[in-house]
Amino acid sequence: MKKYLTKAAALFCALMLILCLSACSMGLSEMLIVKRAYRQIADMDSLSFTVEAEPDAQLASIPLKAKVEGDCRCIIDPGTLYMDMKIDMGKLGTLEIPVYLFTQDGALCMRVGLGSQEDALWFSSSLPLSQSSGEGGSLDVETVLTLLQDDPEALSIGDSETVNGVLCRPFILKIPGTLLMDALGAADSEGGSSIEDLVLTIWIAEDEGSPVRLSGDLASLLQYILENSDTPLVSQLDIKSLPTTVDITGFNDVESIELPQAG
Repeated sequence: MKKYLTKAAALFCALMLILCLSACSMGLSEMLIVKRAYRQIADMDSLSFTVEAEPDAQLASIPLKAKVEGDCRCIIDPGTLYMDMKIDMGKLGTLEIPVYLFTQDGALCMRVGLGSQEDALWFSSSLPLSQSSGEGGSLDVETVLTLLQDDPEALSIGDSETVNGVLCRPFILKIPGTLLMDALGAADSEGGSSIEDLVLTIWIAEDEGSPVRLSGDLASLLQYILENSDTPLVSQLDIKSLPTTVDITGFNDVESIELPQAG
């Protein structure tokens, strides 16, 4: 079960290693910052973080705009993610939705609850995963280096700024959509859909080297998952933009996540 989330973690480690190896693109101080971050991510077995997103979407002909907030816990082995999600829909009120994401029987599964955690009515959907994307898959440092170094705009570094009270340097990465699909371990889509390139900004603490914040527009990534899921209603959702900010609140601080029974 762990290999798909392990591959996603490996992707993040590989991206960090790319920054370490990009001597022509950064100075010594930046390289030291990223090397510390790489060591911390390589030793990660769990993670907690918060998420904020403001989707601009449309369901059939109905425009949908909302503010989404979530408190999340993630375990690498077994690969499991829990999100306590709140959706502010303005005059329509606020929805509180527990969400679980995990891998099972060769698929990436999502379990969504309606109602309180104790009395929720659970709905499940899944995204088939390629059986060939196992430990011998193509996601490795050499592949990542080749994909990103071919693009002169793949990496840029911003000036120091304070994020959540921590002095950070922002590292801006342009990640090929094909690399994201490989990290996800997704099977080829019958409809020919794909994930667009993602511009991801990672703020890394200058002193400790801890990743503090990640930010990017995840519309294409989520749209791909929905279009290839087995839930007809959400697969009709057209996501125009999904600016998302992830603030990391803890490393190796999650002991276990218990999955609810499907309704």
